[in-house]
Amino acid sequence: MNQELVRYLQKQIRTNKDKLHSHTYDMQGKKLPKRFMFIKLQKHLNDFLMGVSANRLIIIPGLRGVGKTTLMAQACTAMIAERPAVTTLFLSIDEIKNLFNAGIAETMAAFEEIAGTDLESLEEKVVFFLDEVQSDPDWARTLKILHDKTSKAFFCCTGSSAVVLQTTPDLARGRAIFERMTPMCFTEYEMVKNGKFPISNLKSQIREAVYFSSDAGEAYEKLFAIKSQVNGYWSGVDRRDVIRFLTFGSLPFTLQLPNEFAIYDSISLLLDGVIKKDLPMLGNFDAKTLMQAKRLLLVLSENDTTSLNTLEKTLGIDRLTVLGLLEAMEKAELLIKVPAYGSNMSVAKKPAKYLFMSPAIRMSFFAITGQENTYLTRSGKLLEDSVGGHLYREFILRGNGAFRYDSSQGGADFILQIDNSRQLIIETGSGKKDCRQISNSMKKIHSRYGIVFSNNELSIDKEGEIIHVPLDYYLLM
Repeated sequence: MNQELVRYLQKQIRTNKDKLHSHTYDMQGKKLPKRFMFIKLQKHLNDFLMGVSANRLIIIPGLRGVGKTTLMAQACTAMIAERPAVTTLFLSIDEIKNLFNAGIAETMAAFEEIAGTDLESLEEKVVFFLDEVQSDPDWARTLKILHDKTSKAFFCCTGSSAVVLQTTPDLARGRAIFERMTPMCFTEYEMVKNGKFPISNLKSQIREAVYFSSDAGEAYEKLFAIKSQVNGYWSGVDRRDVIRFLTFGSLPFTLQLPNEFAIYDSISLLLDGVIKKDLPMLGNFDAKTLMQAKRLLLVLSENDTTSLNTLEKTLGIDRLTVLGLLEAMEKAELLIKVPAYGSNMSVAKKPAKYLFMSPAIRMSFFAITGQENTYLTRSGKLLEDSVGGHLYREFILRGNGAFRYDSSQGGADFILQIDNSRQLIIETGSGKKDCRQISNSMKKIHSRYGIVFSNNELSIDKEGEIIHVPLDYYLLM
């Protein structure tokens, strides 16, 4: 037994509250607000403690900077306050790996020594919060074994997006519940920043109208019927928050920083962490390749459909390696891949479009190149990132949709396929937007109707079967 690890764990037990405080309060001593995911995590915990659910292993993967550690620390703090009799422990597996070259198995063995009993013999329920589990290469197998050892222990784990791919079939099959954590949507940003909660059921009404109506006319009627609720929400919102949200506000840690220089510097450091720690887990890259990863992101921030041949020449690495980097960045949830629309043969000849999971990442590159002040001319790309992230969250992660883009000249931004039963064509624009691009695509590609997300008023082009959905509606989904 590693006695240094035992002593470390004893100290963590003694100082648990102090460590949690550092993760749940900002530098001014103000309590950090909670994301929507907090309610979901609390339900999992309460259901376990009440004996109404067998779910004892919750894994929360996601891009760095979306607030996974803060979320887990908040849940742990609430547990200690509300259920002081339950043994609850918050541990950083990354820290344990760095200090002792130990993993989850050794950590649990040290806990058993302190507790004076093994996990199989536990009589009372225990809750473990394990941060950055991907730091232990054997985390998936170890958690499966621990899960099967006892029904008395609850494990809540966070990790990079790589943990989804490292999951063993046995762990994924019925043992683990995955709760993917993504950048914030606008209503969550307003809740976290200003304490303004969304109107109950309004998001689902907008979503149902926009994506699941029988035609554009029905979509218009449904949206018009809830116009007063939408206006009511916006009556209490500072309109400048839309710009703040699109430029940095989708990443919660940025709200604690004093100015945009600090924000974009911190995003740059976040990207360094993904490149240094996450990409090597997702591909076999040498040091020279990893040095080009940030430059690749810079190129994509300016031109998201650059061909592999052009990237090969620009970066000085072969196209297969470039493709490997892009695939790893997609798996790390830095990028969202949007393939070209068409047959498999025609798509193979056209470059995919790559959007950023958070528009704040693209904006950080604009800041590096001194172009952040040209927001009005670049806000269209930030909005497209936002819509791409929204579609990813609402359809890809739910497993009931896919989207592509029309690569022809003047084609639409997205062709959304839902449940293999309906197809919608979507165009985005931060200013006033006409119907030309979406009309071009609708002439070639069958769809129920077309959707334009823009600053236009709510309106319908009945002849073209196109619904104009104002950003006031889109941002509430």
